[in-house]
Amino acid sequence: MNREFVKADTEKDKARFLQVLESANQRTAEKGEAQWLPCHLTAEAVFGEGVEPWMLLEEGVPAAVVLLVQEDPIFWPDKAGEKALYIHRLAVAKGFEGRGLAHGVLDFAASYARKLGIPLLRLDCKADRQKLRQVYEAWGFRFVDLVEADVPGEHLCNARYEFTL
Repeated sequence: MNREFVKADTEKDKARFLQVLESANQRTAEKGEAQWLPCHLTAEAVFGEGVEPWMLLEEGVPAAVVLLVQEDPIFWPDKAGEKALYIHRLAVAKGFEGRGLAHGVLDFAASYARKLGIPLLRLDCKADRQKLRQVYEAWGFRFVDLVEADVPGEHLCNARYEFTL
């Protein structure tokens, strides 16, 4: 099976990236666990300055996506200035779940961070998303704490995780 990571830097790739986010969000919403509000899934909300959007293609089809950034003032304001790679919007496309792609994306993020000389991976997720938290813990992330933050449209209580490379 042919799998590759590509940076979503064209308008076409960004549209495909958003489609993966939307399909993943729809799938979780059907289970009563929507990860994001519609306002969090717009190009303006996703592709901000300093954000690196990556797609995992399986046979040329977007199967998973992730945003990588080197600072996160919303969920990690107390860690400003520390060298870390922050993982956001990790999503597996509808029809690709159950293939270990989330762990593959985390493996990619770790490899990319090492290449950049960054010693830490950090991420956060809604505190009540137990299955998602188990995915991160199974990969090796260590629970740090809970943090509250206001984002457009909602007040969140998120679990913060980190992994030392």
